Amino acid sequence: MSSHIPLPKEKHSKSKLFATVSSLSSKKKEHIKCIEAHPFNHRLSVIVDKKQEADIQRMLAECIGEYYKVKTLKPTDLIDPSFIREYVSSKGKSNTRNSSVALSLGTRIDVDDVFAIDGNGQLIMSLCKDTYQVLGLTGRQSQFPLERGSRFVVTVDLLADCMDPETKYFRRLHPRLHAVFGDQEFELAIGVYAQDTGKALNLDIPGVTACMPHVKTLTLLDVDVPDLARSDLVSDSRPDGWNEEVQDVFEWIGLAAAGADVVTQSAGQTANALTIRTYHAPAPTKHRDLAVLSVEGMLSAKAISQFAQKMIEIQSSDNPDLDPAPLFLCVWGYDDAPVSWGSSEHGFLTSGENMYAHAYLPQIDKCVAFQACGPWDSYSC
Repeated sequence: MSSHIPLPKEKHSKSKLFATVSSLSSKKKEHIKCIEAHPFNHRLSVIVDKKQEADIQRMLAECIGEYYKVKTLKPTDLIDPSFIREYVSSKGKSNTRNSSVALSLGTRIDVDDVFAIDGNGQLIMSLCKDTYQVLGLTGRQSQFPLERGSRFVVTVDLLADCMDPETKYFRRLHPRLHAVFGDQEFELAIGVYAQDTGKALNLDIPGVTACMPHVKTLTLLDVDVPDLARSDLVSDSRPDGWNEEVQDVFEWIGLAAAGADVVTQSAGQTANALTIRTYHAPAPTKHRDLAVLSVEGMLSAKAISQFAQKMIEIQSSDNPDLDPAPLFLCVWGYDDAPVSWGSSEHGFLTSGENMYAHAYLPQIDKCVAFQACGPWDSYSC
């Protein structure tokens, strides 16, 4: 069973929350598609039973590799034939193409020129009107400008034959980028990964600094955890209040991932017995000691999906007669990324939100996926 429910109805001025209930064993693997179609990830948190903390931390450290920051990269460097050959179009031992993800840092998607490579060989340039007009390359008007016609998007397929330095296209592209940006340098975060495994690969270019995300842990004791296996959320029907329950569970996951006091206080851990509790976890619930493990940095979508599948396998191998442990995954995208999922254009307005959360329930073969977008995001299930 799979269903896509937009919450609330899509409006240009409102944020959107999508809920998907799918089967973990389905060949469609919708939970994996959700992860791997989201290239620009900067933070991950996983909420697990405290007893599983050591195993999950080890798996997370094994799956998440280093990325790089370069403070002196020019736009022409991104189309340099040697860069493309070595890090974009090259193939690994399994004969699958490497995947490079890059995003300019400190550039705001609503008012600055933003450069990105999406992991599939597409160079995306989200440009201000003045830059676009001077650049003279073919693009399209952005869906989300502050003023109509004030932003444009130019996409270059770095894997196309026309990127050969001898082609007319390349001989026009390179001089135009150099003429507009000259020696102007940008700071970029870059990750180079094996496309089939998400394993981090080396980047060897001038001015590069390697960054290794480190796992941070947080303990939440005696927490009321939503028992989704017994909730209406995964039922075949859509009872009254289903939409509200989706929003409540999504809110709880976000609060737990942040270690918010209200999550522990909702289970009775108040500093003062006379404190009035204003928050309660969505029912039905069960008491658990939780561990929240988090990493920050440029994170490979493929590595995240590999990590998620390993967690699900561990959970599936547990004794089915035992009370299943909670298993939640949260991933946040960069606010100023030019796309969110796939080629869906992403803007900012009042919020650059593009994140997802998964609740894995292998004991009943279900995944509940939540995808949240800011008001300027063209993604729709």
